[in-house]
This record gives sequence, C-alpha cells and structure tokens, in this order.
Amino acid sequence: MEPNGTGGAKGLSRTGQAAIAAAGAVEKAITIAGRLLVLASGIALTVIMTTNVLTRYLMPSGGFAALQELPERLFPWFIAGGIVLAAQAGGHMAVDWLLEFVGTEKRRRWVLHLGNAIVVIAYAVLFQQAMLVAEIASIEKSPVLGLAGSHGYWAIAGTCVALCLVHIASSVRVTLLGTGSRFSFTYQEQ
Repeated sequence: MEPNGTGGAKGLSRTGQAAIAAAGAVEKAITIAGRLLVLASGIALTVIMTTNVLTRYLMPSGGFAALQELPERLFPWFIAGGIVLAAQAGGHMAVDWLLEFVGTEKRRRWVLHLGNAIVVIAYAVLFQQAMLVAEIASIEKSPVLGLAGSHGYWAIAGTCVALCLVHIASSVRVTLLGTGSRFSFTYQEQ
C-alpha cells in the first residue's frame, strides 16, 4: 500500500495543514495497529492450528484442549484488522457509482460527507451495542481456559471505533483536498 499524496496540503492555511497532519497521524496509527493485528493474529492462528492438527494425530490424548479454544478468540481480531485496512484503501463496500451522477466536485463532496456521517453514526450505534453485548457475554466462560465470551464483541467495538476515525479523517481530507483524496492508501500491483 502506498499513501495517497497530500501535495495539495501545501496551499492550505496552517489550520488546514494541521488538520491534514492530524488526520494523517490518526490514520497512520490505525494502519500500524491494523497491520500488527493482522500479522500477529494471523501468525498465531497458523501456529496454533498447525500445532493442534499435529498434536491431534501424534498424541494419544488427541491434542491439547486449549488449542481448540484459542482460534475462536483470535479470529475476530484477525478479521477486525483486515476490515479497517480495507476501509482505509477503499476496499470495502461503498456507493461510488452515485458520485458519477452527482456532477460537480462540490456536490460530490457533500455526497461523501453525507455518506461518511451516516457511516460514523451507524458505527457509533454498533459500538454501543457491541459493548452492551460484550458485558452480557463476559459472564460466559470458555470450558478449558476460562476466558470470557466477550472477546469477539470487543473486536467488533474496536473495529467500529477505528472505522469512525477512518471516515472522519476521510471527511477532513475531502473537505480540504477534494474527493480524489478520500482514501488514505491505494493498493498498487507490482
């Protein structure tokens, strides 16, 4: 992934440049966290599941019971990191075809701001609901490790927060730099 250029930020006021820099810093932190989450959980899932399969066939007891529970706890975090990275690059579901019919750049900006506002509100509500369900699910404990059943809901809540921040940063970029800068990254084939 390569960052989209912010060369247009040079013609902005100091406040505009500071807003672009703040949006960039937030998104950089989200990108780093998303990549680390995908990498760490992906490696852990691979090692745990491979070990589980090997021990299942090599040990008379059929393996370690704990190795069967851990992937259930890690997989939601793996998916969460991927969702956030996809959203930053425009790789998520979007209604881009609508922009073709809107016309002027000014109208496109308003459509994108309206869409981002709807997304932020929706994810804020989903965050709140995920936290409520996580509290309820925390009562459940896994049979072997005794871990709370709320891990998946925490992953949903964290994803919602990150997606809200990504869409707010996108609105800052669209306001100050135009609709061509709405995604913080683009994927390049090599």
